Amino acid sequence: MSHDDDYPRLRPLEARPSRRQVEAVELFDPSGIATSALTVSRPTLFILSRMDGRHSRADIQAAFMLRHQRMLFSDELCDLIRQLDESLFLQGPAFDRHMDALTSAYRNAPARTVRDPDGFGVEAAALAGYLDRILSTHPPERDEAARGRVRGLVAPHLDYSRGAPCYSAAYRDLARRTDAERFVILGTNHFGRARSVVGTSKDFETPLGRVPCDVAFMNRLSERCKSDLTRFEYDHLAEHSVELQVVLLQRLLGDRSFSIVPFLCPDVCGPNGTAAPDGGADLRVFAEALGDLIRADGVTTCVIAGADLSHVGAYFQDHRPLSEDALAQVSAYDRAALARLAGGRPEDFRAGVTAAANETNICSVGCLYALGVAMGTGAEGRLLEYHQAVTREIENCVTCAALEWVQ
Repeated sequence: MSHDDDYPRLRPLEARPSRRQVEAVELFDPSGIATSALTVSRPTLFILSRMDGRHSRADIQAAFMLRHQRMLFSDELCDLIRQLDESLFLQGPAFDRHMDALTSAYRNAPARTVRDPDGFGVEAAALAGYLDRILSTHPPERDEAARGRVRGLVAPHLDYSRGAPCYSAAYRDLARRTDAERFVILGTNHFGRARSVVGTSKDFETPLGRVPCDVAFMNRLSERCKSDLTRFEYDHLAEHSVELQVVLLQRLLGDRSFSIVPFLCPDVCGPNGTAAPDGGADLRVFAEALGDLIRADGVTTCVIAGADLSHVGAYFQDHRPLSEDALAQVSAYDRAALARLAGGRPEDFRAGVTAAANETNICSVGCLYALGVAMGTGAEGRLLEYHQAVTREIENCVTCAALEWVQ
């Protein structure tokens, strides 16, 4: 028996109450790698809580005895571990083989394709017209400050309909205000395996066509970071935060030729800060190298962060009410954080959110921070729009913003 067998380690899973059994819980894989849910009892959930790679089978049996005052027999535990392993819920050889096969298939595919075409809100044939309506939500920019060329942009990764005010503010005038031939798109790694920044060298195929990836730039950046930035590139398959920006660029730029360099950024509010616990590139090092390469490169480049902000309300296990006063407090918190970012102080932005233990669940601190660092010391942006998408039926509020950096 190997160490992994004797010290079982559960993969990152989520739990929800079972709809069929009152005292049961459904486990599922938020990454979508394991496609089936598993229904378990509350006592079994206690067993799973000890499967962290640090407790042996004997430790788990002893803890169960203390908690439930009955024996957990070895054959019971073996059967459970086997079931978890077959369901791809355990870290180990079976899961590794499955991931190797998935990664190989992804890398051998001609392009990264849209996993859920219905996620855009309309059928493919109606997508162009739908995007035009979304982009018309915000009035055209007439401010004198808008005459500069956009070199950095923040837009939501919320679905188009709920994020419409900020998508429109960010993108409506972009076609006439950028001559970029390359767009570096920084997204949020919501459910992937990587705990460091991860790129993909795949072209993106969407209902509006195919956009090439600038693989040479990706490789140069990997060399600067002394890290294989595509090690976990399968994470990109199920992630939407980059894809939503690509589709909008396709619609806006029409026949203009452009390339993309897609990255997903990790959370930087934990104890590791910008360092990568999985041995990948430090996010600060990555962002500094990205900015240096762009400034030294002959290809005009715009950096886009596909970023949402706070996630509050009961839907997100957040206990604050979605009252006018509570939402005003969230707005003030978001705006203060964005002011630090737009003021050319990305380190203060990250430190401020971290010091508050990310109390409003901002999901995109990593990609916002990386954009701010890449823009360069003292580079200032401006807030174009702020929006709170509130769905009271399910006690859900997601906030977002549009910002730009010009030259």
